[in-house]
Amino acid sequence: MLVVAVLTGHFHTAAASTFAGRPLRIAPGVVSTLRMPWEGEGPLATQTQPPGVAFHVYDDAGLLTTHYRVVV
Repeated sequence: MLVVAVLTGHFHTAAASTFAGRPLRIAPGVVSTLRMPWEGEGPLATQTQPPGVAFHVYDDAGLLTTHYRVVV
């Protein structure tokens, strides 16, 4: 079996990177969002950001596209 990507959620902040040479995609939270260090002081998580979701498309050419959307 070939691993083509690492897809995960429950990190509370959308992110895209690589891990072991494969795409790494992290879905946003549906209830709260984690603050990044550069976003200032305050609680670790905030409920002021809208909930989000990630949709992953793996096409016939072997390309992964991730669409991040706000859920309202």
